[in-house]
Amino acid sequence: MNRSVLGAVLGAMSLVACASPQPGTPAWTAQQEQRKQEARAESVKSTLDELPSWYTSPPIDEHSIYAPGTATSTDLQFAEDKAILGAKRALADRINGRISAKLKEFISESGSGESPQILTESERVTSNLITEVNVAGYAITEKKFIPMGQQYRAVVLLQYPLGNANRILVDQVNKNAVLQGKVRASKAFQELEKDIQDARKAGAGTGG
Repeated sequence: MNRSVLGAVLGAMSLVACASPQPGTPAWTAQQEQRKQEARAESVKSTLDELPSWYTSPPIDEHSIYAPGTATSTDLQFAEDKAILGAKRALADRINGRISAKLKEFISESGSGESPQILTESERVTSNLITEVNVAGYAITEKKFIPMGQQYRAVVLLQYPLGNANRILVDQVNKNAVLQGKVRASKAFQELEKDIQDARKAGAGTGG
C-alpha cells in the first residue's frame, strides 16, 4: 500500500473515531438517548400504520354500540385481556350516555321537561341505570395482534346490542311511579316498549 492510500485510510478512520463519541462521555450518552427516541418514534409510526380502520373509526349503526380497545404486554393472552377490559369500560360509558340521552328525550317529548319533580326522578333513574348497566352481552367482533419487539399489542372491537340497553331503560321507568305516567305517554317510549315486547315474543317463539 503506497503512502497516499495509507494516508486516506488513516484519515477516514480518524473521521469515524471523531464522529463516534467515547462510551461514558456526555456526548455518547446524548447520542444513545437520541437513538432511543428515534426508535420509539419509528415504533409508534409502525403501530399507527398497522392499526385497523375499525379501531380508528368504529362502526355506527342503529342496532348496536361499538367500542374499541388496545393494550400491550409481553404475554399475548394478557394483552388481549387488558384490551377487552379497556373496551368494556368505554362500552359502559357509551351505554350510560345513550340511555341518559334517551330518557331526557322521553321526558322532553312528554312535556314534563320543566317539572322539578320529573327532573329529580330522571336523575334518580339515570343513577340506577348506571349501576345496572351490564356489558355481559357484548361480543368481540374484531381482533388483531401486532408484534412490538418483545411485546404484543392486542386490538379488539366490542359490540353491544342496543336492545339490552333499551330493556334496562324501560324496566327502570316502569319501576318509578312518578315517571311511569309521564314518560309512558310519549310516543317514542311507546314505540320503544313495543319493539322490546315484539323482541321478547320472537325470542319465546324460537325458544321452544
